[in-house]
Amino acid sequence: MKIKTNNLHETLDLGKKFAKKIHGGEVFVLHGDLGAGKTAFVKGVAKGLGIKKTVTSPTFILMKMYEVKGKDESKKLKGQLKKLLHIDTYRGVSEDDLINLGAMELLGRKDTVAFIEWGIGLIPYLKKSKIKVKKIIIKNIDKNTRVFEF
Repeated sequence: MKIKTNNLHETLDLGKKFAKKIHGGEVFVLHGDLGAGKTAFVKGVAKGLGIKKTVTSPTFILMKMYEVKGKDESKKLKGQLKKLLHIDTYRGVSEDDLINLGAMELLGRKDTVAFIEWGIGLIPYLKKSKIKVKKIIIKNIDKNTRVFEF
């Protein structure tokens, strides 16, 4: 499925809508050029999950975790989704780094949803580790327009 956004607001809104489809246990790899909207999309997802904290790119610290408060009471009652894990591998994160960060203990857990920016090279390792990965490809069309391919 492909969805086009025409500005930052629409990208954030797409993330909010996408959050409604998350159940927990998903691992998404975001792939796109620098400035494609990977972090903006994750910001929208976080808002859709009721996260109040400001979501920023974890480029220099590699991984951030946010507690899901949940606007949606049904998600809260299920007791499943409790954490959003945001990883950025732009600076080159190896399989060992994922282990040392503690990410491998969280990826694929039912109480966690994970978004890995620049993680396309980690997909074979994650699959080998029995972690199901879904790709989200983001293409820059022009200064403001993006196409998200799910």
